[in-house]
Amino acid sequence: MSDTQPALSLRYFLNLEESQDGFALATFGKKQFSRFITPAISIALIIWGFSLGFDSVGRYYVGLGAFFLIMQILMRYWFLPMMFKRQFVKYQFGKSEQGIDLYQDHGELHANGRTNVFSYADVAKFAAGKLTYMLEMKNRTVVIVPKRAFENPADQAVFENTFKK
Repeated sequence: MSDTQPALSLRYFLNLEESQDGFALATFGKKQFSRFITPAISIALIIWGFSLGFDSVGRYYVGLGAFFLIMQILMRYWFLPMMFKRQFVKYQFGKSEQGIDLYQDHGELHANGRTNVFSYADVAKFAAGKLTYMLEMKNRTVVIVPKRAFENPADQAVFENTFKK
């Protein structure tokens, strides 16, 4: 990689599905196990309520566990996707071109006509999803790069190897 020419230069527009995939990587993390902790606690509350007896205080634990489980399902599969789609359409994220250039010792982010330079050491987290890659910087900036933006597998390998630690 040289400093005058980028080793990899990508320009892309994000669609709704890719944005949702990147958002899921940023919020839930790359570990699938963390997604199931709160539902498992709710189910454990329900089981514990039944073990205490539905006739006595157990019915309150069953109700509490069922309430938490229903709220988690509603939030994860209805409310958050609806709000995300609404924000995506409202702020027209899909209509702004974004890009990333990778050089030998730094990278450049391009969005809304502005360029931000970052050091590779500033990348705190890298995750790969079904449709996208997600980079989280130490300053909490999140960059979502769609996998379809790569023209050949060699470019994709350069990108992955740059950020894998």
